[in-house]
Amino acid sequence: MGKAFFFCAPGMVLDLLFIERLCIIQTIGGLTVRNQVLLWAALIIPWVSLLFIPKDAKRYISTGLLAFFLSLLVCEIGVANRWWRFLETTYPLAIFSSYVYGFFPTAPVWILKYTYGRFWLYALVDTVANLVFAYLVLPWFASRGIIDYNAGLIVFIFESVIAAVLYVFQMWQEGVK
Repeated sequence: MGKAFFFCAPGMVLDLLFIERLCIIQTIGGLTVRNQVLLWAALIIPWVSLLFIPKDAKRYISTGLLAFFLSLLVCEIGVANRWWRFLETTYPLAIFSSYVYGFFPTAPVWILKYTYGRFWLYALVDTVANLVFAYLVLPWFASRGIIDYNAGLIVFIFESVIAAVLYVFQMWQEGVK
């Protein structure tokens, strides 16, 4: 069986299998949802949410960027060790799924905004968020064919270590000022 190609514009040839992969459709509760819509929403909505964050929370932006960098390292380690594999991404973000670029830098900003200065509250909120991410969100993405994933405990441990590093980093940031 030969490979089928789709001509979308002069000089551009797209592999039909890529297009089929791009447009995986699944039904949830009677509604048809495309994985690409979910992935783009996971990229855009967290960044748009920062437009509504109070001005005093901007002091946590550098911690969010550190969270993004550390999460990229964890993703890279996970792919290299075959703990997970990204099956579907958003173009042009072809290496990791878009939630890596959306949630990882923005979620710590929101969590720190409402919990910083109360370590035990921060630890509780972040632990719950990490558990939800590792044992509900990622398995759901796996069931949709977005990621090949079976390392909940590994993700939870890595994200918990990152959370501790972020809190210490924010304490250091606050001490610098």
